[in-house]
Amino acid sequence: MSANRPASLGAAAARPIRQPVELNWSRLTTIAVVLIAVGIIGAGAGLAVGDPRQVWLTWLVDLLFFVGIAQAGVVASAAFYLTQGRWAGSTHYRLAESFWRFLPLGLVLFLGIVVGRNYIFPWIAHPVANKAKAAWLSAPFLLTRDFLALAWMTFLSWRFILISNTDEAVIWHHEPDTIEMPPVPVRRIAPVVGISYAIVWTLFAYDLISSLSPQWHSTLFGWWYFATVFWSCICLMSFTAVRMRAVLPPGNIFTRGRVLHDLGKMIFAFSVFWMYLTFAQYIVIWYGDLPTETFFIIGRCWHHPWMFLTWMCPVLLWALPFSVLMGVKPKKTPAILGTVALLGVIGVWNLHYVLIVPSLFPDTLPFGWIQLSVTAGFLGAFIYCAIPGLRQLAEVAVSDGLETSDEAPAPH
Repeated sequence: MSANRPASLGAAAARPIRQPVELNWSRLTTIAVVLIAVGIIGAGAGLAVGDPRQVWLTWLVDLLFFVGIAQAGVVASAAFYLTQGRWAGSTHYRLAESFWRFLPLGLVLFLGIVVGRNYIFPWIAHPVANKAKAAWLSAPFLLTRDFLALAWMTFLSWRFILISNTDEAVIWHHEPDTIEMPPVPVRRIAPVVGISYAIVWTLFAYDLISSLSPQWHSTLFGWWYFATVFWSCICLMSFTAVRMRAVLPPGNIFTRGRVLHDLGKMIFAFSVFWMYLTFAQYIVIWYGDLPTETFFIIGRCWHHPWMFLTWMCPVLLWALPFSVLMGVKPKKTPAILGTVALLGVIGVWNLHYVLIVPSLFPDTLPFGWIQLSVTAGFLGAFIYCAIPGLRQLAEVAVSDGLETSDEAPAPH
């Protein structure tokens, strides 16, 4: 511990002892491995006998979706530090950080975008007329800068996780009654994580999504996109908390109503924020009524076969969380919170699909065994990478639950 730390932290004197937890992790590992095998076989079959465009577009959808959740979890942990959130000991930090190990794998999987670039980016075969935009939309330049940006975020996240798991940080988590600031190393790196995330995911929004319709542009699209990704991670954190509550021994921290309530409030609040940004982006496009802006919206919102999937996005991302989680009791009820959270995660995946695929398939809805198998593979890889983090989360959740056992459990 640093010599300049106040005596209050010194009084804590010891890192909380983790309680060993025996769970059947082999079953989850088996499920993950089976899903990965399905993904590999499906992707290979799609490239051999199917439509390679569908394989690589689904690859892009899943890469952005799962890498986004893993990265947003690190950002959520950084946000907890910056706001001095210590409402669940170390549990909510470990919950947010559970998924980060997918980031190094995501860096490898990004090479799939390099391999399938000719099937993904229409401006490679048909360059845009604008010279400045054509220079920006150069495949080597775009893929290099996006790969380096993802590599930077992966390195930064790794450094942040190391700092977040130090004894000094863990002891600070368990002093909620003090006004002590987080450890200095955390205060230095957490803002860098947040700012870098906003910049990099704005870059991805324009490079990997908007550029598939190179004539379309929206100045708010980057902000809207990284807020969407952040919300999806909050939903997965909440769903994971509900599942952990059910499988961990009685008295774990997730049985505390306050913890589920706080996660539910985050889903509710950021859902409203997402809708605010959505409307702010839409109203400008509607008022301007410029063909170069409206075609992107009209083709998805008002034309079959994409209209239904598009309108499911505001239902799952805003209408359902807003209406169901408005009260206190639904936020504390695991079945309700878990259902809303899971549907929110599905809704964000659907949103990625709607944003990306219609750019190349405006009049058809390509959804079948290729999309299901590739997505299953990514899901399996994500679960496999998350298992070490979930193991750590389970131990911390039980330990923190013993420290706060005076609070009433959440209702069933």
